[in-house]
Amino acid sequence: MKKLLLVSLLIFSASANAQHGGHHSHRGYGYGWIAPAVIGATAIYAITRPIIVQQPVYVTPQIITPYPPTGYHWEQLLDATCNCYRTVLVPG
Repeated sequence: MKKLLLVSLLIFSASANAQHGGHHSHRGYGYGWIAPAVIGATAIYAITRPIIVQQPVYVTPQIITPYPPTGYHWEQLLDATCNCYRTVLVPG
C-alpha cells in the first residue's frame, strides 16, 4: 500500500512538472521548488516510517483466601507453561 501511494505521488508530481515544461518564467529567483520538496519529503517520511504499536499488559489479580482449609496449605510452584510462579492450594 505504501509503495502504491509513493508511486502515485511520483507520477502526480511528474505530470505537474510536465504541464509547466514549455513555460519558463524568469521573474523569481528560482526557489519555487522548495515548498513542493518540503511537502514531498514530509509525505514520504510519514509514509515510510515504522509504526510502533504498544502491546497491552495483562495483569491477573491473585485472589488468595487468608487461611487455607483444614488439611491444605499454600505453595508457590513454577508453572512450566508461562515460566512464572503460581500460588496453589496443596493438600497435606
